[in-house]
Amino acid sequence: MVFKCQEDSFLTEYTSRVVKCEPTKEPIVEYGKISKFEGYQITLENTILFPAGGGQPHDIGWLNEKEVLQVLRKGDEALHFTIDPLEVGATVQMKINWERRLDHMQQHSGQHLLSAILEKEHNLPTTSWWLGADECHIELASTDVSEATVVAVEQRCNALIREAVPVKVKFCKSDDPELDEAHTRGLPKDVMATIRIICIGDIDENMCCGTHVANLSQLQMIKLLGTEPGKKGKTNLKFVVGNRVTRLFQRMLDRERTLVGVLKNEPSKHEELVLKLQKNLKLSNKNLQNLLSELAQFEIDTIKNTEPKPKYVFMFKKEATPDFNRAICKGLEGEGLFMFLASEDADKPKEGQIIIQGPEEHCNALGQQITELLKGKGAFKNGKFQGKAGDMGSINKCKKLIEDYFNNISS
Repeated sequence: MVFKCQEDSFLTEYTSRVVKCEPTKEPIVEYGKISKFEGYQITLENTILFPAGGGQPHDIGWLNEKEVLQVLRKGDEALHFTIDPLEVGATVQMKINWERRLDHMQQHSGQHLLSAILEKEHNLPTTSWWLGADECHIELASTDVSEATVVAVEQRCNALIREAVPVKVKFCKSDDPELDEAHTRGLPKDVMATIRIICIGDIDENMCCGTHVANLSQLQMIKLLGTEPGKKGKTNLKFVVGNRVTRLFQRMLDRERTLVGVLKNEPSKHEELVLKLQKNLKLSNKNLQNLLSELAQFEIDTIKNTEPKPKYVFMFKKEATPDFNRAICKGLEGEGLFMFLASEDADKPKEGQIIIQGPEEHCNALGQQITELLKGKGAFKNGKFQGKAGDMGSINKCKKLIEDYFNNISS
């Protein structure tokens, strides 16, 4: 069956009749994210709501004001997922979420154009594609995709968009000889007797079940975002089309305005200033490491010279680094002291790093209790525990636990 949305991708409202209404717990899939669902799947005589297929996500919309959360194709039927049921035989008014539909049409037709130019003019065939929530990508059957090729393909595609090349749909039977002229990218395995072909002028003919624009000018423009390594022997080329280009530009503009406020500089000077800040930060970090090294040695000398010699070391410095704490432990390694050192995570103040080290009898008596209090993750190895603490809020309880333990064994 050819659905109404495949005959005319620009229909936004349509009336049909309910054929079936059955309960379902099949999950909702939204741009690859899966969420639980419990409601009804409704089959209509025909539909303008596109069921997911050919790499294109499903439409959303309404049936008599009841929200349609997902549409899936099963054979020649489209299943509409709603929270509430509809009566079999009832006539329903369908409305489509046009903003989402237009976005999907732009991305899908843009992919057809992009894949055609890459294959015909650069010998780079597309092996699959992905339409995501914010950007799309096509998978190319090569690892040799140069920046010059990306620039040339983008310019070529946008030139064709400016030429307003028509995009037409034609229908063939599965045994039609014309099918030999069309590629088979994205054709569903359970395709029915009627085959649908998307024709972009004399540029491309492709079998496809998805919705498409009627003219390349409706794509507005295409922007290629660059390449990244794909599966073995392949490359992913990221892109956005139409309204997504505008939204992407707006997000970039908003970030630039924020940076202007933060850096107190004009946009053309951002790169220069950031490089300068990185250089200064690197120098500051080096100076900080030197100071922490000196401070660690001071703490080591202080403890070694303390009379009478302490039985344990408890050191919690919020600003300390794991390297600082390790330096303390190494410097006091031969002193026979029980040592507990902790610091907070700069990005997650409730979490932190801990080190427990010392005589085996003390580690056995205190180690498990301390790690339980701090929700520590790690294990003792060679008489030493080094790991993460999930809850630094109990640090004072650890201090009292250690104090009480050594007070008791001293008395």
